[in-house]
Amino acid sequence: MSLQPYPSHERSTMDAAPIADIQGNVVSFDGRLDNYRELAEQLGLDAAAASDSEIVICAFQRWEESCFARFTGDWAMALWSGPNRQLYLARDHAGTRTLYFAQTKNEVRWSTFLDALVQTGINRSLSEDYAARYLAQLPMRDLTPYESIHSVLPGHYLRIADGKISRHAHWSALIRETIQYKSEAEYDEHFVSLFRQAVARRTGPGAPILAELSGGMDSTSIVCMSDHMRRMNDPNAEILDTLSYFDDSEASFDERTYFSITEKIRGRVGTHIDIELRNRTFEPHDAAEGLYLIPGADNLTFRKERRFHDTVWLRGFRSILSGIGGDEVLGGVPTGLPELSDHLVFFRWIRLCREAVSWSMVDRSPLALTLARTAVHSSKTFQFQTVNNQKLPPWISTRFRPALHHAKKTLHLGLFSHWGAPSRLDNAMSWWSIMETLPHLFPLILSRPEYRYPYLDKDLVEYLFSIPRAQILRPGRRRFLMRRALAKIVPGEILERRRKAFQLHGPLTALREAADDLQGLFTNSAHVVQRGWINADELRSGLNQIARGDTRHWQGLLRAITLELWLRSSHHTPTLRTANPADALASISSTVP
Repeated sequence: MSLQPYPSHERSTMDAAPIADIQGNVVSFDGRLDNYRELAEQLGLDAAAASDSEIVICAFQRWEESCFARFTGDWAMALWSGPNRQLYLARDHAGTRTLYFAQTKNEVRWSTFLDALVQTGINRSLSEDYAARYLAQLPMRDLTPYESIHSVLPGHYLRIADGKISRHAHWSALIRETIQYKSEAEYDEHFVSLFRQAVARRTGPGAPILAELSGGMDSTSIVCMSDHMRRMNDPNAEILDTLSYFDDSEASFDERTYFSITEKIRGRVGTHIDIELRNRTFEPHDAAEGLYLIPGADNLTFRKERRFHDTVWLRGFRSILSGIGGDEVLGGVPTGLPELSDHLVFFRWIRLCREAVSWSMVDRSPLALTLARTAVHSSKTFQFQTVNNQKLPPWISTRFRPALHHAKKTLHLGLFSHWGAPSRLDNAMSWWSIMETLPHLFPLILSRPEYRYPYLDKDLVEYLFSIPRAQILRPGRRRFLMRRALAKIVPGEILERRRKAFQLHGPLTALREAADDLQGLFTNSAHVVQRGWINADELRSGLNQIARGDTRHWQGLLRAITLELWLRSSHHTPTLRTANPADALASISSTVP
């Protein structure tokens, strides 16, 4: 077992190598334990002197595999149980560290980085299951583009013994506990306390941290909370640097107006990067620059990455604070259907009608229509939804469709094995949608930032998923709790701005402008056509429809294009180029025969 250290926080310098105990247990730990003091006290250890690895191995001695559920923080680990000759691979509740594995007849290999497994001679055959889900825009869960390589799921651990692998959940987003307070002030106080803790956990002493500042409520709240904590005792305290993205070609992406408000209040201007959403080239990335291991890149991607590398990475930043997850856990999507479904399922007829009236008034929908939507939402929540062939892009191979029907039924990861309130199930499904979009899942070539996600903090998420939904949002008032609780910390112009959800016109415009050129991309020699994954005639017809203004399948069309471009880039299988090992994040890897 091996560990490549990455001292990004104060305690990480204590974990320089895998550690073993006298029983023959060995642990290789990557990350940060936020509840190390509590665990150390329970285990009789000196919290200041014991590393996170020591705490983990002592916890395993005490609680065996149930110990994984006790760990709070951002982590991934490999743990070898010597007495039982069992290997455990585990990730934290949100999967903030990647962990991949490959099993052959005689051995199991694992690594933090996908690159390490792809480079070690493991079969690199492309996964058709992955390709099918990618083209159909379905969640990937534990799949990678490579048939023999899988990932450990967030909130899960694998037990590997006698050549068999079993998967077990140690945390679930389906929170069953309910927290009820007597006043809104109590909800606000608890939220602010946990949010402050989530930010503090990810902004403590260590390597330089860069905070994303988009101009929206989520990233701005993180930056403002960090400033508030640092300046409480010292008005001249050092505050975080920020990184903001903008695109002048997108009318709905004019973020400079908003992140400039926060910069002015802070008295500090951050780094600004133009992301050029419209300037898609639809040309394959030059594999001589290095190979992207996940589809999605074109030859503009590397130019953007170079800009990030030169303006951010070379200045010494290694950790990035991200506001991802705020929309999903704090009521950024203004719909009352989950809560109305709760009232319907539990026969609370009076509350259902009263609140349905309130939600109907928001968009002036007839009450009967709101109630009908509630009934449909309730029904769908408790069903294993199958893939509707009519909603799939018509160019997807017919031989993929049976597999996609099966895939859809297996994506909910046991959420429906027990009865629950529709709003709780909705929270859990939203959680798994976040797990698919986190930026650390899509590794760069020139750099490997460590991403930190305050809104995905375990304690904060469990609280937000256990309080009444009416505290999170109300008819005509999204982010109800957040706006109240942070009113004295976050600028009012940000808290009261209209929702940032918008239709990006740039990619769609780029598709229309390049439609004629793209016709030549999908000839019979195209990789996706030769492999039988798509029908070339149907796809070219889809390009014509886009040019005529039919946008029904434009996102699916982008998926087909990026998959073809990725296959063209990786077709020559060049030597993989990744971040400089001396600059890369911590990684754990090894082989067990």
